[in-house]
Formats: sequence, structure tokens, C-alpha cells
Amino acid sequence: MDARTQSALLAAIVTLALALAMLLRKGRTRLWTAFALLNVALLVYELGDFLAGILHVAWPLRLTLVAAGFVPSAVLGFLVEFQGDAGRALGLRRLGTASGIVTLALAVSPIALHPWVRITVAGAVFLQLTAAVSLLYARMRRAASRTERARLFYLWVGAALCVGLTFGELLIRLAGWPPPPFANVALTIYLYFLSQTIQRHRLLDLNELLGKIVVLASVGVVLAAIYGLLVRWTGGQSTGLFLFNTLVASFVILILFEPLKAKVEERVLALFFAERFQLVQALQTLRTRMASVVDVRQLGQVMLDGIYETRRVTHASLYLLSDDGLGYRRLDHRGPAPAPYIDAATARALVQSAQAGQKAQLVELVERRLAELRQVLPDEEEGRTPAERDPRAEALAEERSRLSELGAAMAAMRAGVTISLVAGQRVVGFLCLLDDRVPEAFASDELAAMLQVGEQAAITIENSRLYERMKERDRLAALGEMAAGLAHEIRNPLGAIKGAAQYLDPAALREGDAEILQIIVEEVNRLDGVVAQFLDYSRPMGPGATEKLTPTDLNEVLSRTVKLIEGSLPPNVRLELSLEPEVPRILADAEQLKQVFINLVLNAVQAMPDGGRLAVRTRRPRQPLELGLSDSSPRYAADQVEVRFADTGAGIPEEAKDRIFIPFYTTKSKGTGLGLAISQRIVKAHGGSIEVQSRLGEGSEFILRFPSATAVDAAGRLGLTPTPLQVTRVEPAREEEPEPIAPSLARESG
Repeated sequence: MDARTQSALLAAIVTLALALAMLLRKGRTRLWTAFALLNVALLVYELGDFLAGILHVAWPLRLTLVAAGFVPSAVLGFLVEFQGDAGRALGLRRLGTASGIVTLALAVSPIALHPWVRITVAGAVFLQLTAAVSLLYARMRRAASRTERARLFYLWVGAALCVGLTFGELLIRLAGWPPPPFANVALTIYLYFLSQTIQRHRLLDLNELLGKIVVLASVGVVLAAIYGLLVRWTGGQSTGLFLFNTLVASFVILILFEPLKAKVEERVLALFFAERFQLVQALQTLRTRMASVVDVRQLGQVMLDGIYETRRVTHASLYLLSDDGLGYRRLDHRGPAPAPYIDAATARALVQSAQAGQKAQLVELVERRLAELRQVLPDEEEGRTPAERDPRAEALAEERSRLSELGAAMAAMRAGVTISLVAGQRVVGFLCLLDDRVPEAFASDELAAMLQVGEQAAITIENSRLYERMKERDRLAALGEMAAGLAHEIRNPLGAIKGAAQYLDPAALREGDAEILQIIVEEVNRLDGVVAQFLDYSRPMGPGATEKLTPTDLNEVLSRTVKLIEGSLPPNVRLELSLEPEVPRILADAEQLKQVFINLVLNAVQAMPDGGRLAVRTRRPRQPLELGLSDSSPRYAADQVEVRFADTGAGIPEEAKDRIFIPFYTTKSKGTGLGLAISQRIVKAHGGSIEVQSRLGEGSEFILRFPSATAVDAAGRLGLTPTPLQVTRVEPAREEEPEPIAPSLARESG
């Protein structure tokens, strides 16, 4: 049996394996079926060729003739499904079917083995396959982008090479010369390329597969040369020397394989796939730069700039988990702006996929799988109740729903590739990339480099949170030390000043002096309020401060607070209170919440000097989800209560939104900058969150969210309840802290 006959057997085995692999796949599509039929036709042809080479009888040649007649029809059927363009190949498919029938008739006729019949059939098959290859060439010329054109070029070259080698081999056989096995080897490799392309659900990734083949072939040649030289050196010498050199050659190969493979792979990528090589190198450099970044905002700038400057993406954005855990907020972006906020319902499928271990989502895979499900899942089946559905159809319907959610989320984020940023069990953000110039912009090694960048980004985000906690701890520790001195050094002299001023009789003073005396008393009271707020802010909010948390009716606390303060509101400010009935109780300290509510009301009043409307309302979010937890755990924020304070004031400047909760930052002439900082700490100590939405000239809305007592209890049993920030501070000695000079209903807000 010669080499060519052996290659025919190899091709038959490979085509059989590929046909079975496609036919046995669950949810088989028309594309897979068409590829399986192509392999069946080639299997019959190669099997007949192999049997003809070893049996030397007539019937295998007839079998080969029949298979050859139907190969063009199978090739055209596959190309139609592969390209999704039936119009251009319709006439050729009809011709191929008719040609196959004619060939079948000739194969069973007495003249089947006549050389001119075989030559005529071979010529007809060659012309039809050439026409099929021309369809690939035309598709390549119509490609919208250079990247897609390059991928189609590899497919076209491979098909043309297989057709050329096959008919070149046929001519050699007709001339009476022994044919080489190159055609069957090329066909086997090419079919493997196609099978990998289909199974990966990628349109054309032949450049990546070709790169791997080139790398392995290059490494194989080098290692074979080393092995051959060391073994051939023995010549006709003793068997012991031969075995020794074989052992040495094997050790040399083992030592050189990995470094040689890495070096050859780098050279091949740089030479043949320059764009991929440059992107992977840029991402590796970016990952190294990100390791030295601490601040999250700087991370977004460094990461997106580094990716965008490669010119391989047209859209890039970074989303981070919001403070309340109910969605993802856009931190930064390059290119056209995507949605600024992705809520829980939209991001749910992405989060679940990341928690299941699939950290990268490709929109083309989602769309292709959805198209497949639409073919196998009729609309009338989807409309039935679960009891009426076929179990398999129900599973496919669930998958279709999940993929639809994935597609909607990626469309909102303008993402072709979404990389989930996972820190521990939490999905802390998403890196979204898109190149809208090509349908499939990134190969597998590029996606692997992107995943590494995402892993580094998740580490940086987690480190940034730890860094912020350390800064908060140090800042509050310093404030505690300052508060210890302030209580003694400021309040005691203030008490003496106020006492002396109040001792004077305003009636005995000259005209105008009584007004100055009143100013002294008012300013002393104001300074006392500043010291009181300073002490409040420096006071610990750890577990000891939250032992008083009890199940509390938020509506009741809010009603009492409004009744307490509404009498002191200006007449041109209208306060509207709207309470949703039967909101769940929360674990809270009513007095601390009252302080937060008073601060927010006074802030709103001060933002409306010319009057306006302040709407205060409670509500339950309709789709609250805690996105940072795994599916196996109860969602901590699945039951929450919102309190919203919406005013019609001047609004907050954009540059001030990120700073209003920083201690001592204020936009008021007499503000202390501590009111909102204290409010934020109280809310966080209750396991809640506070955020602001504002537009200049239209007003501001502060949104407070608190988990229900039931949700906290359920999460606490699993150790999931967030604990307040624990820091060590120096407290003022109790015996040195005098009583407040003039306690008021509400301290001034920042």
C-alpha cells in the first residue's frame, strides 16, 4: 500500500469523524448538517479511492465516480449555509444536482470505467468546484473590512489549493505516474479548519488556526532536525551508542520545546499577523501599567486610553458596581457614549454568566445562538405554558430568554465584547469593547489578553476600595484627636463668652450696642453648632454604635420628623409628603435617621431661597437585586425601602457632585461641610446607601435606600450583612466635654 492510498484512508477516517461529530451535536443547525453531508460525500469518495488502491477491482471506482458527482452539490450546499447567501448559488446548486444524477447513471452503466467517461466527469466536477470557489472569492471582494477580507482570503486560498491539488493529482494518475499524497493531506487539514470554525461559532478564525499550524510546523521542523542529526550521527555504529544519542536527543527536545515554541510563536505572529501581535503586546504592557494604579478614576483613564490607542476598537467603556449594589454606573468611556447606568434587571444575565465562570461574552456568539434557537424553537411553542411545553423546548426557551437579556445588556453598553470584572464572589464591573467596522474583531489570543487586563482591573478596584478605607480611617483618627482638643479648648471659652454677653443688660447699652451683643450670642451658638457637628462626625460608627438598631417603621419616623420641622419652614416653601403604605420595617436608630432627614430638608430649603417645592416620599424599588452575591445565596438587597428628597432649587454643579459628601466641603458661605458627610456615614452604618441626582436650574434629588429588617436577618445568618466601617479614634474624655451651649432642633447642614 503506497503513501497515497494511506492518505486516502486517513482522509476517510477524518471525514467520518467530522460527519459524526456534527450529526451527534445537540440542537444541530442547518449549517452543521450541511457540513456533515459534505463530509459524507467526501467520505464515500475517499473510501472508494482507498478500496480501489488495495483491492484492484472495478466497483470501488464506480463508488468513487458516484461520490465525485455529488461533491459539488454538497460543497455548494455548505457554502450557502455558511455565507447565508442562497441567491448567487441557486443556479449552481441546480446544476450540481443534475450533474450528480447524470454521474450516478454513468457510474452504473457499462461504460463507467472508460477513461473518457472518467475524464469528462472529472472535468465537469472541476468546473463546478471552481465556480464554488469563485463564490468565496466574490464574497471576499465584497467584504466590508480589511480584517474580514483577510479571513475570507485564507478560506478561499485553502479551497483553491485543495481543488488544484486534487485535480493535479488526477492528471498525474492519468499520465501513469505515481501520484503524491499532498491532495488528501491538504483536504484533511482544510476540513479540520472548517470544523473548528463552525464549532467555535466564529465566522472565520482561520488566521488564528493557521498561525498555530505554522508555529507547530516550525517547531516540529527544528526539533526533527535536532533529533535527526543526533541520531544519524551514530551511522552504522553500535546499538548502545544509538540508544545513548536517542536519549540525549530526547532530553534536548524536552528542554528546548517550551522556550523554542514561545519564541517561534512570537516571530510567526509578528511576521504574519502583525495586528494581533501588536494588540496582544499592547494589552500586556497595559496590564503592567495598571498594576501601579490605585485610584479607580485613574484606572479608567489609563485602561481605556491604552486600549483605545491601539486603534482596534471604536467603542470602549468601563462600568463599576454602584454604591447601592443595584446596578452598574459608567465610570468612563471612549468613542460614542453608551448608557450611563445599567440597572439590575438589564445586567442580571451578564452577572449570572460571570458567576458561572464565563467572564467574556461576545455579541456575535449570542446573536448566532439566538438565531439557531429561533429555528429549533417555534414561536407557538414559546407561547405555551410550562405544563404544556416539551421539557427540552422549555430548556431552550429559558436559554433564549437568557441570551436575549445578554444581547439587550450588551446593546445598551455598546459592547461587542464584555469582560466581567470579578473580585472574590462579586462582579464589580464590566469592561466593554467594540469595533463596529467588523462583525468579529478579536481572535482567541486577543480575548485571552483582554481577560488578563480585566483580572488586573478587578484587583486594582479591590485595592482602591481598601485604600479608600485606609484614608477614611486615618482621616477620622486625626479628626478624633482634634475633637478631643476642640471640646476643651473651644467650647469652654465659648461658654464663658456667651455667659458674659448674656449677663449684660441690653436696655442699659447705648443705641446699636444691643444689636452687637445679639450678634455675639448668635455667632457663639453657630460656632458651638460647628463643634457639635465635628464631634458627631468623629464619633465611632462601629458595631457599638449600631447596637441600638431595632425594627423601625420608616414612614413613622419620617412623619414625626416632618411634623417637627414643618413649622420652621419658610412660607414660600411647600413640603409634600407621600408615604407608600406597608413598606417593610428596617433595622435603624430612629434618632440618627431623624438627624439625616432634618439635614436633607434644611439643605433643600437653603437651595430654594426664592421658594419652591420639596417632595419627600417613600417607595419600594420594583426590581431590587444585590448584584454582588452568587446565585446560591439569598440576595441581600432583594427587599429594600427608598426615601427620596426632591427639591426645585438651583441644583448642584457637576464638578461638586463627587465632593459634596467629603467632610468640610461646602458651597455655602456659612456652611460647615459636615452635614452631608455625617448623613452619609449614618446611612452606611445602617447598611444603606445615599446618592444624588441633580441638574442645574432644575433641582436635586437625594435617594436613600435601606435594606429591610427581614433581608438583613437572612443575610446575617449567612455572614453577608455589610458591617459599618470600623476605625479606631481618640475620643474626648467625658469629664472634659462640657454640655452643648445652645442645643437646637437641627444642626446646620453642609
